[in-house]
Amino acid sequence: MRKFRWISAVAALIFVATALPAHAAPLPAAVDTTSKQVGSLTPTVVNRLEKAVQELIGTKTPFQFDDVTDMGKTWIVEGELEDGTATFQTEYNKEKNRVDSTTVRYKISSMGKALDAPLKAKVLNSAKAFDPKRSMQFEAFWRVKSPYQSNNPSNYWVFWGAGEKASSLYVDVDRGNSITINADYPLKQVDPVLLNRATNTFKRVSGQRITVQHASRFKDEAKGFSYWSFEDANESSEVKIGEATGKVLAVSTYGVDWNDDADFKKSFANPKYTASEALKRVKPKVQLLFNINLSGYNVGIQGNQYTFSTKQRGTASIVAKVNKKGAFYAFSLQAANGKMQ
Repeated sequence: MRKFRWISAVAALIFVATALPAHAAPLPAAVDTTSKQVGSLTPTVVNRLEKAVQELIGTKTPFQFDDVTDMGKTWIVEGELEDGTATFQTEYNKEKNRVDSTTVRYKISSMGKALDAPLKAKVLNSAKAFDPKRSMQFEAFWRVKSPYQSNNPSNYWVFWGAGEKASSLYVDVDRGNSITINADYPLKQVDPVLLNRATNTFKRVSGQRITVQHASRFKDEAKGFSYWSFEDANESSEVKIGEATGKVLAVSTYGVDWNDDADFKKSFANPKYTASEALKRVKPKVQLLFNINLSGYNVGIQGNQYTFSTKQRGTASIVAKVNKKGAFYAFSLQAANGKMQ
């Protein structure tokens, strides 16, 4: 998880992407921008923008619009709360006549004013409990709603960690204010046993030595799981290891060799392997990675994804992905309910 950066209306296009959660979509192609006056927008548009902002800050908090940037297909409208506690940005889709996203960027000193007491206490307690040996301090927090984005959360608070310890705490409003936390760790602070396990896991899948350059820890309080994530320098290969169990949960190496969606559909219109062929190829690696014997498992095939499962109650499934060359480059362990263990 990388740290956030403040930007102005001139760089609004970049902000649209950073306002999304981690694993957000790539930036759209650059476009010519034009500054406009808020008064040039129609009353209908202004009304929709006002309602979008009020939905996040409440109807009793006065605010004002300051700048409008014409991005071609969208308007980026920025403003501020009159009490000086926050600035905000809205993205208006001109083609679909709707507000695609709203982000309110609060000063950390306004936490007591922006949050109700129970939510503030929940956030601070979760931050404290995440790592008793390393306190989590915040330097800013945002309130975000992007109802039309495909990834979640789309309606949330996010608190940004301070200093060199890049971290973030998300409060998913649509999931009853459930909290997820992600924090980066220097490699020297990580158990060497876990680092070696991650390196060995990479080699078992790719056959090559992939050096771990980034380590982070993720926790989902509502789902009750927490894991370590280890990535290479390009963040294109990743190993996930359960915090409590120390066992490998998932591994992916850079195996994407298709050009685009059309190439993907064409390449995997027909299965790369039959069920028996896939089982034969995957079985040894699954035994090494997860200590699971796939004998007697059923195989489901969808596109480039192979799911190995059994009817035995409570038994985990394995999901493996193959590329055009026929190499399996990603494996993940899923509990009986379909979620990562």
